[in-house]
Amino acid sequence: MHRTFKAAAAALCIAALLALSGCYAANIDQYFSLPQPAEEYQQLQALIDREIASGCEYAAPTRGSYRQSVQLCDLNGTGADEAMAFFRCPDGTLKINIYAVSGSEYRLVQTLQESGRSIGRVDFADMDTDGRRDLIVAWQIASGMSILSVYSLNNWSGDLLMSTDCTEFITGDLNQDTREELLILRTASSDTYLADMYTIGSDGGPQAYTAALSAGIRDVVRVRTVSIAAGHPALLVESVLSSGDLVTDLLVYREGALVNLTMNRSSGISETRRVNNQVYSQDIDSDGATEIPYPQQLYGQGGETQWSTAWYRYDVNGRASQVTTTYHCVADHWYLELPGGWDAGLTVRRDDSIPGERAVVISRLGGDGNINDLLTVYAITGENRSDRANMEGRFILEESASTIYAGQILVDGLERADILSRFHIIYTEWSAGSI
Repeated sequence: MHRTFKAAAAALCIAALLALSGCYAANIDQYFSLPQPAEEYQQLQALIDREIASGCEYAAPTRGSYRQSVQLCDLNGTGADEAMAFFRCPDGTLKINIYAVSGSEYRLVQTLQESGRSIGRVDFADMDTDGRRDLIVAWQIASGMSILSVYSLNNWSGDLLMSTDCTEFITGDLNQDTREELLILRTASSDTYLADMYTIGSDGGPQAYTAALSAGIRDVVRVRTVSIAAGHPALLVESVLSSGDLVTDLLVYREGALVNLTMNRSSGISETRRVNNQVYSQDIDSDGATEIPYPQQLYGQGGETQWSTAWYRYDVNGRASQVTTTYHCVADHWYLELPGGWDAGLTVRRDDSIPGERAVVISRLGGDGNINDLLTVYAITGENRSDRANMEGRFILEESASTIYAGQILVDGLERADILSRFHIIYTEWSAGSI
């Protein structure tokens, strides 16, 4: 609607300029005509309307990047946009129609139809190495359970290349052959998950490499492909165990097998298991590799338990090396990279006594048992936040639309510039991965 109004306004401006310049000679009515959709898109809409008139209803994918009821994208690499439309039929089955441009018109070239409750995730990858993207669809049949199907789009054949049960899937190049593999999570029992890496060989048959995830998983919360040390690709899966602990499984393709680098063979649970489940894996030092957090409980001053976080980078052989330590204040959406040596005796307390101002005092416990305050970080949200952030002794760390973050150094030897470089706002990730 906004685009239409802008086009109309532009037309009026052009008409006025032409009149003033003496070049205006046409009927003014033509300048008030609003832009119309291209003819082929009107014709495509007519094809879709025909499906709706037959009793179908839109059934957009519920997960992933492709969530519109109608998608326009180049499916076969010709440079022209095809259209996919997602429907639920009157008999309850699910249907995907693919429309391709022929001349100046769209025509229906393929229909894929399956039973299920909904269409979960849709993605594309060249699974059969024919140079064309294949269509990957998770047909959800029950909560947490889908049938995953891969269809060839070569000549719009719709041939089924493979089908398997799955809980979640993404694509990624784990074996570094420049082609994406299909990475699937599935349940072997109520609390046992397996990860499969699928390739499709030259004979057209799928080949799977399998590794177990941590035992006792209740919910998978994040799945994504990442880089680890030396740029090696990995599959990262973060899950909640039945105990409520968070665990990270890190899997790589190595020496012809899918390997869980973090698995403890004795317990069957990844060594990344942690009680404090508020901080997730990320590239904490912006070096291109994703690090895994290990919480460390701090000396308590009463109140809620506080944690610092040691971050470890893994290499393809499973060796971990610490890269930094942080304090994450998840409640106030910020974290601080801790200077070297602050780990020993670190302690933190909160002060929320002033309305609109939340303070965190970072201190160290001395050998004499005294607590020595180092730094206070304020998250200020009141209407007078600018005044309070600029009070004597304070300096601004970051600003957002509704919050000013300010710091106050409480000990000699700390530099504002160093604290500024170590302070970061916690932003909501672009995605929890594929989930």
